[in-house]
Amino acid sequence: MPVAIHRLLMAGALALLGTATHAADYPTRPIRLVVPYEAGGTIDTLARVVAAQIDKQSEWGVVVDNKAGANALIGTADAAKAAPDGYTILHTSPSYVINNFIHKKIPYDIFKSFVPITNVAVGTGYLLVVRQGLPVNSVDELIKLARTKELTYGSPGIGNALHLAAAGFAKKAHIDMLHVPFKGSAGALNAIAAGQVDAMMLSPPTVPAYLQAGKIRLLAFTGEERSKEFPDVPTMKEAGIDDFVVMGTWAGWFAPAGTPPEIVNKIAAEVAKAVKAPDVQSVLVKGGFEPDGRPPEAFAEFLRKETERYGQIVKDAGVEPQ
Repeated sequence: MPVAIHRLLMAGALALLGTATHAADYPTRPIRLVVPYEAGGTIDTLARVVAAQIDKQSEWGVVVDNKAGANALIGTADAAKAAPDGYTILHTSPSYVINNFIHKKIPYDIFKSFVPITNVAVGTGYLLVVRQGLPVNSVDELIKLARTKELTYGSPGIGNALHLAAAGFAKKAHIDMLHVPFKGSAGALNAIAAGQVDAMMLSPPTVPAYLQAGKIRLLAFTGEERSKEFPDVPTMKEAGIDDFVVMGTWAGWFAPAGTPPEIVNKIAAEVAKAVKAPDVQSVLVKGGFEPDGRPPEAFAEFLRKETERYGQIVKDAGVEPQ
């Protein structure tokens, strides 16, 4: 065997051995979990619950780093530039896919810049709510009112999953409502609570406090079945809107492209173990989520389907790329 080829093969073998050793020792320092949203929101809460459980079960040390802005573009771009060594992980939502359709250009490639790790949880649906002072008590009454006067709906931003769900509802109901985007979940929630917008789609975990304070009224749930937490609220189908099911948000983990498969699989297995913990499952179910933890290959297939689905939703909602 020529010396040059022998050296090349030896170098390759040593590289593989180094990767295996690195994966066996991983992690040797805290892991930065980038959340491209402000602290206190649904996706951030899920990140912290799972990170705490991983710390408890493995003593890995997972530190949540909130980098909010631009419908998750800022934090996602930050994670994409990180070293592919397993010490920077992205925890994000459907915005990962949606941004690909609502922006003409994004600073990363959703299929090439990251490696899918696993899905933490999948939402069962959204709640259509209206401000307390709006004179409607059902979806039918909301539709009738919207045909007599201009109504508004809020969202955490253009292209956000809650925006698209509300826009999709308006299209199915054959009504026009003015979209009022805010710079994040806090602003949108404050607006509906203060009566500054008429309606909004909300994730179930954000609802109880505003409902108990008498700030909002619930009209319908977008899931296939009624919400376990709000069983008295009809589904969209029960409310008269056929063929409109939106299963809600999800929270997935991604690693920068080039992260060794052994490390990706190790993280996926740890997350899958975490979401099976009773305390974590309790938080997820109460928040309107189904625990997930599927392996990387299955999560990659899930993302492919989500890309197709949201591409159609954005098109139906009439959102033009900015």
